[in-house]
Amino acid sequence: MRNRKVVLVVRVLFGLFMLFSGVSGFMASVDEMQGVPQEMITATKNLQDSGLFHMIKITEIVAGLMLIVGFLPALALLFIAPIAVGIVVFNAFIAPMYVISGIIVCAFTAFLGYAYWDKYRAIFAR
Repeated sequence: MRNRKVVLVVRVLFGLFMLFSGVSGFMASVDEMQGVPQEMITATKNLQDSGLFHMIKITEIVAGLMLIVGFLPALALLFIAPIAVGIVVFNAFIAPMYVISGIIVCAFTAFLGYAYWDKYRAIFAR
């Protein structure tokens, strides 16, 4: 996976997606969510009350900006990886109809992780 143009386009688009997700999380009110299952609204309110929601959204914004500008993109993917898994788990149990969004985020993370594998190789070496 050494096609730099493809990696660049995917990295920037994924960064924009993460940036949008983070910013929109701060701007949207849980009370104004329409068409979203009540279980998801309740779980999101609980995350907001605990402070975890804001930490996740700040991480999405920072990692998204890092991917867009190309500043340590391999590190940005390490920030995003647990969020991607969390999205899949959260949606699988709370709102299964939205699980595809988590799968897409995981797919982009895995694709870029493979593209930057040379940066991660030392982590998995003995």
